[in-house]
Amino acid sequence: MRQGVYVANVTPFGADREYTLDVAAYRRHVAWLASHGVAGVAPFGTNGEGPSVAVEEKIAVLEALVQDDLDIDILPVLTEGNLVDTLRLLRHVNDLPVAGVLVLPPHYFKPATEQGLRLFYERVLDVAHHPVLVYHIPRYSVPVPTDLVASLPVWGVKNSSGDPDYSRAVRAAGKQVMVGTEGDLAHDLVDAFGTISGLANVVPAQMVEVHRRVRTGDEAGAAPLAQHLRAVSELIQEHDSPGVLKSLAGAQSGIPMGTVRPPLLPPPASYDVEAALARLAFDLAPVSP
Repeated sequence: MRQGVYVANVTPFGADREYTLDVAAYRRHVAWLASHGVAGVAPFGTNGEGPSVAVEEKIAVLEALVQDDLDIDILPVLTEGNLVDTLRLLRHVNDLPVAGVLVLPPHYFKPATEQGLRLFYERVLDVAHHPVLVYHIPRYSVPVPTDLVASLPVWGVKNSSGDPDYSRAVRAAGKQVMVGTEGDLAHDLVDAFGTISGLANVVPAQMVEVHRRVRTGDEAGAAPLAQHLRAVSELIQEHDSPGVLKSLAGAQSGIPMGTVRPPLLPPPASYDVEAALARLAFDLAPVSP
């Protein structure tokens, strides 16, 4: 995997009765992200509405992205909710030149025991041909204990809990961390391998720049940009975040990004995209020493 910013990229759906996945718009959006210097994309995660997308749809998109050969990493997110579909998708992904797989544990049965999670991830590891990342996002899914992560031969974790202590424990176990929140990137990125960011759908250059500043030790430049990105993150959450991200990403890139699939809702008709875009602006000029 390349070090840097991976985009938790959104999935454009049509407004027809089936909410058909728009593969052409999907590919154009990923190409636009690649042109802004991101290290990779992580299709079909939380902001990509992964649980709302069928396995066959995911396979079609991933095969198309591989054909596009955009010189960025592809890190598919497996959010299937059960072991059988997880392994079915994983076997297809095994044949693709992806950087790894980010695997969400089955998220319906709460609480799940550590033993049950171990059985799930051990079976995933048995089948996977690529590096495996654990997806820790307790807001939406079953939390994955750090002791379990430490004991499994996984590459690392996407930590979307917002808890820096979790990241520190994973790093102490010799695993890598991809930051999954934008709460305090100036600090969270210091010991992390990179970030998997929903915000990067809309402000990819800002995300790439905050990562660069942190990695080069430019604390003076990283702090105000990280503070700005935290405010942007709060702006995105004013409505269902995938819908807001699509509205803003489409306005930024000129690529129609469609709508969301139920039960999510798009922003209301009164949503002021131009006002939101104005709040995204940030001067990326170098900070004077």
